[in-house]
Amino acid sequence: MPVPNHTPQAEPLLQGVNVVEMATWIFAPMAACLLGELGANVIKVEPHAGDPMRGLIPRVRGHVDWIWELANRNKRGVALDVRSAEGREALGRLLDEADIFIVNLRRGALERLGLDYESLRESHPRLVYAHATGYGTEGPDIDRPAFDELAYWARGGFMSVLGPPESEPVRLVGAMGDMPSAMNIAAAIFAALYQRERSGEGQYLSCSLYGGGIWTNGFAIQAALATGQMLPRTDRYGSFNPLYNSYRAADGKWLQLAMIQEERFWAPFAEAVELPILVEDARFAGAAERREHIREAVGLIEQRIAEAPRSHWAAIFDANDFPWAAAADELEIAEDPQAAANGYVRTMEHRSGRELKILGPPFQLERAPSANYRSAPELGEHTELVLEELGYDWEQIAGLKQAGAIP
Repeated sequence: MPVPNHTPQAEPLLQGVNVVEMATWIFAPMAACLLGELGANVIKVEPHAGDPMRGLIPRVRGHVDWIWELANRNKRGVALDVRSAEGREALGRLLDEADIFIVNLRRGALERLGLDYESLRESHPRLVYAHATGYGTEGPDIDRPAFDELAYWARGGFMSVLGPPESEPVRLVGAMGDMPSAMNIAAAIFAALYQRERSGEGQYLSCSLYGGGIWTNGFAIQAALATGQMLPRTDRYGSFNPLYNSYRAADGKWLQLAMIQEERFWAPFAEAVELPILVEDARFAGAAERREHIREAVGLIEQRIAEAPRSHWAAIFDANDFPWAAAADELEIAEDPQAAANGYVRTMEHRSGRELKILGPPFQLERAPSANYRSAPELGEHTELVLEELGYDWEQIAGLKQAGAIP
């Protein structure tokens, strides 16, 4: 099956769908970016000061603002002061044409601006209103400040379940909670659009970082829900299965084994890595014995894997069709032909004139290729053009500038 990039004859899935995004950081903007990736017309509305994500990561000489491109490519940018009557009027015209409105302001701010769903639903009955929140729309903590480090990672339970016993909490890497949460809200938007096709009516939907964290951490949390107990944290020597573990090769590179069917793989693995003690020693005769001597079993495998580089073991494991994977670093992923072949890593021409490698979506649709990639907009880059499309003439645009509604 060809990847979407290779099927230019198919039209974008969301062609003709208009999206207005008034959101900051990564969670909600990434959801809008995904819609743009599938062909939607996405207009990002920013205050005069801009989304605080701009310039958050200092540019290194010769490099672009990669974190801005991550969540904001394939959008047009409009700068509006929606606190002014003139700016609010312009936003209203945008919403008149919109199918989807994506916001991440807190409830009180939306109500003060008259941009909460209740204020818009009567005048925009077909609008799909997507609200990205920290902790949801009900309960005592809905107005708490939230980032994915807080609502998704810490309160979602990851700091409790990851790492060896008594170790320091494992830190979140930037946007690790935002990215899957963006996929959650995109899925909800698609469901709402489908429902609108059947009923003719839009609706309010919300997704939260907290809910996304609980969902992603579901294996551990479901255990607690069902049993009232927490799953024990273990280190590498406390694994229930020596072949479901990570090991470091002679070159310092790590690999992960996932031979869940331990009995099936035990003897073939011992033969493949030339470690006959694993089948000859009574301590490892069966699963029960291996549990009792787990540290010894892991230690023997650990010593053997450390005798050769990862590439050596890769050839052996692949020849035997063992379930395993290299613990790849970011640079290895950037050059991985498997990622490129499936469009997970792609290339776009940046406004600077250079080619920029970017992330593609983690799925493929045969009949819905991605639109041509466009660089993320400069602050207010398309303001005047979009206003013209909304019916403003140049005298009116000048009036908006004079009133401070646009920069």
